[in-house]
Amino acid sequence: MNRIFLQVKNHLQDKDQLTLWLNNLLVVYAFLLPISQTIKATVFSFMIILFVIRGDVLKNIKIALQNSVVRAFLYFFIMYLIGLLWTDNISEGLYWTDTVKYGLYLMLFYVIADGRYIEKVISAFILGMLLSELISYGMHFGILPWRLELGGILFYKSYEVGDPSPFLHHIHYGVALAFTVILLLYKTFFTKNSMVLKVFMSIFIVTATSNIFITGGRTGYITFFLLIVVLAGIYLRKIALGIFLVIVFIFVTAYNVSPIFYKKIHQTEKSIEKLFSNKPNFNSSLGNRAGIYYYSNDVIKEHPLFGVGTGDSMDEILKNVPKKWHSLLAMPHEHNQFLSVLVKLGIIGLLVYLNIFYQIYKYKQDEPDLRYIMVFVTLAIAFGTLMTQFNLRFFLPLWTVFLAITLINHKRRTINMEIDDKKQILRIVLLVAVFGGASLLHQLM
Repeated sequence: MNRIFLQVKNHLQDKDQLTLWLNNLLVVYAFLLPISQTIKATVFSFMIILFVIRGDVLKNIKIALQNSVVRAFLYFFIMYLIGLLWTDNISEGLYWTDTVKYGLYLMLFYVIADGRYIEKVISAFILGMLLSELISYGMHFGILPWRLELGGILFYKSYEVGDPSPFLHHIHYGVALAFTVILLLYKTFFTKNSMVLKVFMSIFIVTATSNIFITGGRTGYITFFLLIVVLAGIYLRKIALGIFLVIVFIFVTAYNVSPIFYKKIHQTEKSIEKLFSNKPNFNSSLGNRAGIYYYSNDVIKEHPLFGVGTGDSMDEILKNVPKKWHSLLAMPHEHNQFLSVLVKLGIIGLLVYLNIFYQIYKYKQDEPDLRYIMVFVTLAIAFGTLMTQFNLRFFLPLWTVFLAITLINHKRRTINMEIDDKKQILRIVLLVAVFGGASLLHQLM
């Protein structure tokens, strides 16, 4: 026992060992991104503790803030805080400020990330998505239940029966799958890997693509399509026509094979027909979104520069909505991050938000593989948040994790020691087991 105590004490006094464990925890965090938001939050709390114990906190924050992208996220958060000054609904304002705080995680992730951990983080996220996909297919084919709860422990539950999104809201799951396909395409066709690994990833590309269309998140369908179009237009111009034909084939096949995709297409058609009829109807999923755009117009005109405040956007929009649009009146938020920022914080706030994308666009990253990931994770977030917002603790953490490993390069060293990859993989597996086990015990208590 004394020996273990001494080892722990030595580790806590060794800055490199602490940084090593922080990188291991970053890998665990990436693995948990698509699986458990609660355990992921616990992992981050431990990272904060180790970061503080590691020392030089203010110095490291200053180092992080030298990065233009990190600063852009900080400015965005500060804008939400400032917007509380002229809001009437403080509780709602605090809620939305809390949802954008995850952008600040980039400061920690960026300052501790070691270049030797880049591939580990990417692989961990892909493995997390693979686990999610296996459970999703298990539910779809009736092998696994739609909700698995044993002895008071909830392991997963689908978004709803018939919609196999096991851990995430189906909007987030669809976007995560689309981004995963893009990651796998690059690792399969643009990097040097063994033939066995490339075959495995090719199969995963097919299954992940199929998984998008057996779930009910239309945002995932749209994000997938747009990401593939960008991929074809920038990276694969010579075979762009072939890619377009493949996309058409995928959509036609999904329409004829996937009941939920077929249903969503026809729901969308009916919603559009209702919107453009002689008597427009906003009482549908798509209609609700269109209604928010329509009725937010007057609010934006009245408060163009600084908006209505961080917490008042929906209160002000819904004042304009007639009582007959009952489903629209029940909308909790704008379902569009860009529109939400514009209504809350005006043109000034929107420019602060768009500055994040601008700083990423102009960021100098000389390694093509990292630039690729940086661009496509940002596009996935941009496309995804056209239909939803930074809530439910997924989009911003996903964005900050992948930005952290793409704002650096493979040569960057924050750990001044040799790393035994096998030993660290075992430690990472142990950490997943410990945090997972602790979560199960917590549910039993």
